[in-house]
Order: sequence, then structure tokens, then C-alpha cells
Amino acid sequence: MGISVREMLDSDFFKEYKVLAGHGGLNKQIQGIAVLDAPDGYRWTRGREFVVSAGYIFVQNPGLFEEYVQTEYFRNATCFGIKIGRYLSEIPDNILEAFNKSDVPLICIPSGDSWMDIMNAINVKVMNKNIRQFNIGEIKAHKFLDSSYHVRKIDKILSAIEYEMKFPAMLYDISKEKAQYSSHRFKEVSGNLTMEDFWNPSFNFSKEMLCDNLKMARYRFYDERYEKPFSWITVPITVENKIKAYFVVIEATSLIDYFDQFALRIGFLMIQDMYEQILVAQSIADTDFEKFINNILEEKLSGKEEIIKAANELNLGINNKSYVAIMKQTNKNLILAGYRDILKNCIRGTFEPNYLKMALIDDDKCLFLFKREEGFSEEQNIGLIREKLDNLKKRLELELKTDDVNLVFGMSDASDFIYEIKRNHGRAEQALNIGKLLYPSDNFWTYSQMGAFAWLDIKDDEIDLMMKDIDFLLSCEEHRELVHTLRVYLECKMNYSLTAKKLFVHINTVRKRIEEITDMTKLDLDNPMNRLKLEVLLKLFY
Repeated sequence: MGISVREMLDSDFFKEYKVLAGHGGLNKQIQGIAVLDAPDGYRWTRGREFVVSAGYIFVQNPGLFEEYVQTEYFRNATCFGIKIGRYLSEIPDNILEAFNKSDVPLICIPSGDSWMDIMNAINVKVMNKNIRQFNIGEIKAHKFLDSSYHVRKIDKILSAIEYEMKFPAMLYDISKEKAQYSSHRFKEVSGNLTMEDFWNPSFNFSKEMLCDNLKMARYRFYDERYEKPFSWITVPITVENKIKAYFVVIEATSLIDYFDQFALRIGFLMIQDMYEQILVAQSIADTDFEKFINNILEEKLSGKEEIIKAANELNLGINNKSYVAIMKQTNKNLILAGYRDILKNCIRGTFEPNYLKMALIDDDKCLFLFKREEGFSEEQNIGLIREKLDNLKKRLELELKTDDVNLVFGMSDASDFIYEIKRNHGRAEQALNIGKLLYPSDNFWTYSQMGAFAWLDIKDDEIDLMMKDIDFLLSCEEHRELVHTLRVYLECKMNYSLTAKKLFVHINTVRKRIEEITDMTKLDLDNPMNRLKLEVLLKLFY
């Protein structure tokens, strides 16, 4: 929307302008300016304009004024301005009557004002009005990085767009795969269009660039349901040469006017600026959190009070309990740290704001801090985290466009305060280390799932040493039956009869197999330490 004739005349620049007729149309909206400088020039007007003239064409073309006020072009004009005394000394009564009848204000323009001055004055008035309409000063941010503030700010901008232009608007955030609307009208007017159709239509369409610099484009297509082509305007929100969101305004079967583009551009610039601010704020917050985590793990922050103080400075919620999880990329052909931006975008698109914090603690390892959902049981919280991490895994694999990524997760499944991060990091690490041995077909392990094995500190080089006595049994296919018999025998507390019953073999067969195993391994099974060692190794590797 532009400004009304009344609003224009109320401004300082137009205080000398006099309304001669058509006072009933002072609330009409001005959506542009047209200069009448040719006898048939009125045919080039499109309506809702402030039509201006020096009066010369009417002097040179007698009867033209009478002809003009009888046309639809005249009745569709918002108002008409003329310089009385320059060429026309007065306006005939029949012309004044036509202005009154059609409620088209007739305005006397001072002879010294140029067309450019008039245009600039109206443009400034419209711009200031739009800026005031977009005023978001009363929306207060509670924190430096307050997601609710950004949501409310976008709502205000979109609502102002629809209020000013009468066209519904939308902002679609790519990473979050989430849309915000100016009102319910957007969905109603858009009909069967999918979200991606607004920037990559799946049907035949025409595209008109409205502004190359902003990549602002009008899309139009013909549909038998409409008499006129259906159209909308899409502007990408780009930060650091990457599209973060799309700003869309639906025109439907009418086009925005000249002054509507002011509101559209102001709305775009405000959203663009907001996204740039968000990026800076997120970058600072991410860096600070990563430094905080690494200082704890390296014991540069070690005391409870010291950690609480540092966490409080970062607004990390010292009274909230959280879960610690670790994500590790295990394929040596890929380094996760090289895809930091993709990783962050995938995280923001998978998790709700303030639910998850991430820190890269190694080239291929991340620490996640999940906020405990109050009102959920421990089991429900863990289930939710597991589901979200599975979605993150799928999203990362898709975004990285490679089959090389191999992600596994370890989690400390007891929620705790933030000063216990180091302890729970150790539990998550242990879940990773033992989980891959106990449950090699899985990719998500919790600390409690490991049972007593969580207390074992098993290093790769020590595994080789411990395995030397039975490695030949496990690695040889022909000894598989012997290994299975040994495992069942130990589970049955070295009871030959019970072992034979479970294996569905004769008791003497069991005796013979056990003797063969002891001969091959030289291990005394009556020794409880040897038995414990075998039980653990068989549990881990068989």
C-alpha cells in the first residue's frame, strides 16, 4: 500500500497544495505517479495514481479535459494535480462537477514545485510510513541469541507485509524446514502449490526478474481456474553466499503496485539483516560453547563453582539437567571437521532451538548436550534423543552426498547438571568403546546398556594380548563348534549334563570337546580367573 491523499496533504512538503474539488476521495490510496504530457497520455495510466499535469495539453487540445473526465482512466485515478495559472487560469465548473461526482480530488499544485520534487516527497512519505509499520522496538530479546525473539520478529514483519500490501507472505527456513506465515490466508490462496514450487516450480511457468541484485523474481503460471495468470514473488535470503531461507509474497491474480515494492524491499532487508545477525550470534555462541566444553575436558575448568560460573556467563541453564552424547565418524576416508557448516545446518534442521548444544571435540568426534524434557520419563527422553540422532544421521548422510560417512553414538543415559559434563563424557566414551564390541551391528549405545562391562577399560593393544590364547579358536571356522560349546559350558557353570542338554548332544561329546579345548589352549578351566577371562572375551568377540 502507498499513502492516502489525506496523508500526503498532511505532510510539510504539500502544505501549500489546495483541494479544489473531489473532497470525498481524500482517503483513496496513491500507488504511483503519472505525468499527463500528451493528448492520449491518460491511456497509459493504470489506476490508483496521482496524475499530474501543467495544463498545457488541455490548452493546446480544446475539449480534451472534458473528454478525459468521462473516461474510466479518470475514474480509476486516485487524484489529479494541476498547476493553476501556468497555462490554465481557472477550472471550468463542469470539470469541477465531474471531480466531485467521481470523488477524485482535484489539487492545485504550486507553480514552483518540480515533478521530481513531488515524486521524492511522496516516496519519502511512503518509505517512512512503511518503516514505522515495520517497527519492532516493542519486541524485546531476553538473551543475545533468543530464538523466540527472532520468531516474533519474523511474525511482525510478515504481518506488516500483508497489512500494507494486502498480499499474504511467508518465510521458509531451509535448515529448519519450517515456514512462518503472515496469516492463514497464505495457505488458502496458495492452494495445491508445494513448498518447493515457490522457488523451483514443478510445472510450466514464466519467470520475471524484478531485481537482479536481490534475485527477486516473479513466477507466473496459467491455470484454468483463474482468468488471469497466477503469480507470486520469491526472494532468497542469502548469508555468506548460501541460501538460508525464501521470502515469498503471493500476488495471486493481481500484481503489486509501485509503492508495494517499498514494503516488500523493506521487509526483505529486515529479514536479511536478521539472518546475518543470527549467523553472527550463533557463530559466537557455538565458539564459546565449544571452548567451554574443551576447557572442561582438558581440566582447564575443573571445580564445580568454576564450571557453574562459566556456564552461567554463557546462559547454559545451570539449574537444568542434561544428557551427554558423543557422535563419532569412524571411516578414515572422511574427516568430519571438514564439514562443520553442513553439520551445524543439519543439527539446526533436526533439533528444536535450545534443545541441543554441540561442540566438536576432535576431528571426527562431537559432544552433544541434550536438554532433559521435563514431564518425560528417563526412558522417553532417551527414546526421543535416539530418534532425533537417527534423523540427524540420515540427514548428514544425505547432505554429505557420500557413502563414506559412518556415524556411531555413545550416550550417558543419566541426566545430570552441567558441572558433571566431564564425568558423563567419560560414560558416553565408554558406551562407544564397549558398545562396538558387545553389539557390533548397532550404532547407538548407552552407558547403562553395557552393564558391568562399562567398568572395563579395554584398550585395543591389550585386547590383542588377552586374545592370544583363544584367537586361533575364534578365527578358524572349523573350531566354531568348539567355541560355542565352551561358551555354553561356562554359562552352565561347568556342568557337563546341563551343557549337553542345551546343545542337544551326548554328555561324552561335551567332555571330549572340552578336553580338546584345554589341550589346544593350555588353559586350566578350574582356575576361576581363567574362566572369567574366557567369559568376558567370548562375550565381547563371539
